[in-house]
Amino acid sequence: MKTKTMAAACCTLMGLVLLAGACSLIGTGQRPAPRLYVLSSLAASDPPMDPAAKLPRLSVGIGPVRLAEYLDRRNIIVRNSHNGIDLVDLSQWAEPLSNGLVRAMADNLSVLLGTHRMLHFPWPSTAPVDYHVTFQVTQFDGRLEDQVVLRAHWQVFAGDGRSQWDSGHAVIREKVAGPSVEALVAAHSQAVAGLSREVAAAIAKLAR
Repeated sequence: MKTKTMAAACCTLMGLVLLAGACSLIGTGQRPAPRLYVLSSLAASDPPMDPAAKLPRLSVGIGPVRLAEYLDRRNIIVRNSHNGIDLVDLSQWAEPLSNGLVRAMADNLSVLLGTHRMLHFPWPSTAPVDYHVTFQVTQFDGRLEDQVVLRAHWQVFAGDGRSQWDSGHAVIREKVAGPSVEALVAAHSQAVAGLSREVAAAIAKLAR
């Protein structure tokens, strides 16, 4: 009797193990890993770009970048109407979008201004900074096979952050070259490059 009871218990346990394994496999099959994307910068241009200005001694601090709340997420956003958006479930930014914007802007300004002295917010208080640039991004999304729109307010301060020397409101539109998320992300990167050119022109004018 005991032998039959133990055999039944073993069969039940093995059944549960097999069921758990099957569920795990099914779950894995239904939930593939998301594809990750980053913003590219002008530093990756081929052939390399010539700087719009040559200011090798100039030091610029970038950030913070403040995002509209709907943008503060890892999922890539696709606009589906004037007021509606979709989250692309299996396509995500590889880093927080605010960090990606700081990185791409710093790389772009380095290329455009001809200086490698770029600091990402927050930087040490002892670091010498000639200009400090901040951004407030109110829109950064697009439609497949249509366009990406970047709306941002930027401000250029003295290195100590006390005096504002210039500011502007940019509206950048870039065409999305195809129906893929890759094309959408490429247009995002181009929009950031457009914003970078506007800010670089302002800094170059101040540095004369």
